[in-house]
Amino acid sequence: MSAMDQATTRTTPQPPGGPLRFRADIQGLRAVAVALVVADHVLGWPHGGFVGVDVFFVISGYLITALLLRELASTGRISFRDFYVRRAKRILPAAMVVLAVTVAVGYAVWFLPRANQSALDALAAALFVENWHLVAAGADYLQAQGPESPVQHYWSLSIEEQFYALWPLLLFAGFRLLDLRHRPGRLVWFISAGIVVSLAWAAYRTSTAPTAAYFDTLARAGELLIGALAAVVAGRAAVADRLRPGLSLGGLVVILGSAVVISPSSAFPFPWVLAPVLGAAMVLLADPPRSTATALLTNPVAQRIGQWSFSIYLWHWPVVVFGLAMFGSSIEVQLALVALTVLLSAASYRWVERPVLALRPRPRYVSGWERRRGTGVLLPVTVAGVLFVVGVAQFLGPAWLRGADTTNAGPAVSAPGERPTAAELAEQVEDALSADSWPADLTPSLDGLGPEQQAEEMGTEAPGCRNTVTEIDDPLVCQDGLADAPRTALLVGDSVAMSWGPTVDAVFSGDDWQVLGLGYASCPFVDVAVAPPAEPPGFPDDCAAAREITQQFIEETEPDVLVLSAGQGYFGNFVSGSGSDGDSEAAIDEWRRGLESTLEAVTPHAGSVVVLGNPPLGIDPRECGTRLGSPEDCVRSIGRGFPDKSEAEQSAVESLQAAGADVTYVETRELFCADGRCPAFIGSVLLRTDETHLTAAAADMLAAAVREMVPARVRS
Repeated sequence: MSAMDQATTRTTPQPPGGPLRFRADIQGLRAVAVALVVADHVLGWPHGGFVGVDVFFVISGYLITALLLRELASTGRISFRDFYVRRAKRILPAAMVVLAVTVAVGYAVWFLPRANQSALDALAAALFVENWHLVAAGADYLQAQGPESPVQHYWSLSIEEQFYALWPLLLFAGFRLLDLRHRPGRLVWFISAGIVVSLAWAAYRTSTAPTAAYFDTLARAGELLIGALAAVVAGRAAVADRLRPGLSLGGLVVILGSAVVISPSSAFPFPWVLAPVLGAAMVLLADPPRSTATALLTNPVAQRIGQWSFSIYLWHWPVVVFGLAMFGSSIEVQLALVALTVLLSAASYRWVERPVLALRPRPRYVSGWERRRGTGVLLPVTVAGVLFVVGVAQFLGPAWLRGADTTNAGPAVSAPGERPTAAELAEQVEDALSADSWPADLTPSLDGLGPEQQAEEMGTEAPGCRNTVTEIDDPLVCQDGLADAPRTALLVGDSVAMSWGPTVDAVFSGDDWQVLGLGYASCPFVDVAVAPPAEPPGFPDDCAAAREITQQFIEETEPDVLVLSAGQGYFGNFVSGSGSDGDSEAAIDEWRRGLESTLEAVTPHAGSVVVLGNPPLGIDPRECGTRLGSPEDCVRSIGRGFPDKSEAEQSAVESLQAAGADVTYVETRELFCADGRCPAFIGSVLLRTDETHLTAAAADMLAAAVREMVPARVRS
């Protein structure tokens, strides 16, 4: 976070070219911003502590623009070379040290899939395109799913450097083309136009692609430009001395209040980002004398934290990710992580940041080209061009740049040994819960875990059949067995249903059966409107259309057996809001009614229907599994959503059975858990590739136990 630059702290724009002086309140504002971020990430409160990053953006825009304006006012030009050298001295040493240490610790602590992913993330961070890397990989900073990257926080640093690749050039061009040096009033309109464009884009992106909007450089540029506008206005607007402390205190209250009021579910960045941004601008414009009202910003502790804030920001997130993975999340661990962050940051500032900043630049020859009108514009154009190419490569380059989860699935490892019966499985679950080490022959291994270990049906290209809700015209359909077999089983539902593919293939195996599959990611084949957090606003309607396509396929196929299943993550994400306020009965009722409606629609077109429960949510083995830990770290207790969903499905099936329909419910709790606790492996088979989806080996291993629960008349 370059807003924490100690050198730029000493810049206060009077009129451009005015004197420089140290502003303790800005140093303290950095401390408040980084404290909010660390408190959110380590302690989990305030839930909107991530707005500290937005405060940093405003500070950065204010200070950097102030320096550029002063240079333009005094010399009529900008030395782009000197600007980028200053940026490199400020940013690179500490940032690269943290990246190197993080990657090294990752390979020491984690198994290869997560360690390799962290190394790829670090590469994008080092190239200052981490924000686009995260967008390309489908990450969601506020609704994180799957293991979190220890360098994910570099997205903000990437946005700043992308902005500063062009901002000096744009400011210089504005001074020349709009004659801003002699008509400074135009500078306000020049910057304001940029703010309007950025906010309009932020509003559009937040409403259409909220995940991408969070990391979007153009959507965030307005925050830096608001800081830039404050730098201009501060030198032109007069604020009465008696009002300055109140204005500063009011801005601080707005920032702290926004951190409490805003939550990960708030529309962000637009419009909620305006609260902390305007609060920060108020503090910057106030420029008050030291007083009781500004003590929170100017006290010695705040000054020291502000001084270390860049290193604190860099170190805190890898410390949190590694610490919580290895030691849990008790309050003692959380406080220890805060202390470790401060210790590392103090050392980083003392032995990495400060020595580099203290280096004096060598005298250099200023070329005639740089003295002339162009003043070396080739440099910022080149820097911006390189960042653009590297950013685009995150989307259009080879899949490995984005990470393992974006590659096409290959062959999965087969399950070893025989398929245990339900009774044998129950014994193996008990054994797994008491194990103090991972099986030596764990299949797939934690070092070899990846999307290629999912069922073939989970593929998004043939022979897979996991579609998106926008692919309804010609969806992928899986086929196993003989195409002219006399009997057909059809598996439908979401990605969780597709992960059951090997199980269904084994239950309905033999020359008499062909098994088909049709699934839509994050879209259950249950008549309910759901809005998963990571999906765009139009998802509920798209999902409803996908369900209609599935219904049509069922009517055309008329399978002898229809198997449907769905994950439990929809509870709490109903469009109606059922269950979001803790009222589980409302959520149970909505899912029950939705499943009854679906079963009533499909039973006339299928010989028998099997409602297959979902695997209870587990802990992502890439996240909980470490080389220093044990299987106990990956044991998860059954949460409220699983029994609620099971109750709703059992009730719906019983209702249809009472009406004479041939419907069976398969309860899955005892297949995975004992006494409410669920291990990450059974026998020597690793159960999941993430929180939700089965490995292909596990789905195959469970086939005999599931077969016992399906009536013989259905599968014979």
